[in-house]
Amino acid sequence: MELPVEDLQLVHALQIAPRAGWSELGTILGRHPATLSARWARLREDRMAWVLGHLSGRPEQHCTAFIDVVADPALIEEVQADLCAITEVLTVDDATSTADFRLTCLAADWLDMARKVLPRIRGTRGVQRTKVSLCTKLYATGNAWRLDVLSPAQQAQLQRLTHPPLAQPTIIPDTFWPMLRVLMHDGRATAAEIAQATGQHPSTTGRFLKVALETGMVTLRCELASHYTGYPLTVQWFAKVPAGTADTVAAFLMEQRTLRLCASTTGAANMTFMMQLRTPADIADVEARLAVRVPGVEIIEACVGVHAFKRMGWMLDPEGRPTGEVVT
Repeated sequence: MELPVEDLQLVHALQIAPRAGWSELGTILGRHPATLSARWARLREDRMAWVLGHLSGRPEQHCTAFIDVVADPALIEEVQADLCAITEVLTVDDATSTADFRLTCLAADWLDMARKVLPRIRGTRGVQRTKVSLCTKLYATGNAWRLDVLSPAQQAQLQRLTHPPLAQPTIIPDTFWPMLRVLMHDGRATAAEIAQATGQHPSTTGRFLKVALETGMVTLRCELASHYTGYPLTVQWFAKVPAGTADTVAAFLMEQRTLRLCASTTGAANMTFMMQLRTPADIADVEARLAVRVPGVEIIEACVGVHAFKRMGWMLDPEGRPTGEVVT
């Protein structure tokens, strides 16, 4: 299924600059700001595109775990629903090989993950086995993937509207979490809208929002329902990367527009990465090009996703569109 090019241009622009103003976007895209605002409202209302904010997942700031879950076949649907209901389980994908579900979990720190999140997952009725890998370095997340509809000049103009975060270890104050819940629903929410929703003072909210974005504590991304991306295949690889080559592997992967995840991890597979692809033939192409760039990388597993049940807190329908429920 395809969207009009004007819709795709707007989504591409918001992938690069998720909080850019309509006037700024209008100048770059050659559209009236009111037209862009109305177009975005329609895309959101039709559940095709949305902007959200979430914890960055950088290991120097938070604890990110990738968890494989094997479940009782008779309780698959019940396990899926219960896992999706856990706030710290931000993403739930089905798996096509050694596990039934693959989870991405974020917690404030390792103690919170070990004492609260993992016991709840393992204690879920129907869960038989779990395998946990911790993120040791995060190179790219879902905010990195891009459409390919804007000109290089337009992309450069949009890039100038953003500022790379200064990823510094930051103690998360209790007052941060209500703001995060608002941003999870709408990553474009203004400081005034966040203040109104949380009951915090507008100036306090504005200060917290500025710090959260500048330090990289919060990551923003513009999502597009998978049926409309032109890249219907989601593939996650698990690889064994030779010592000292992780940065080189990541540099190659970050050249790919449809990269959704790249992270170094604990375990036999010490790197995982995820891309959206057009066809199964593209899987072999990615692996072949990676082998040329960095000899010695061993692909342990390539897992093709059939359905994403939950993505960064948002519940999704079989077409990859949000149901309207956000688990916060």
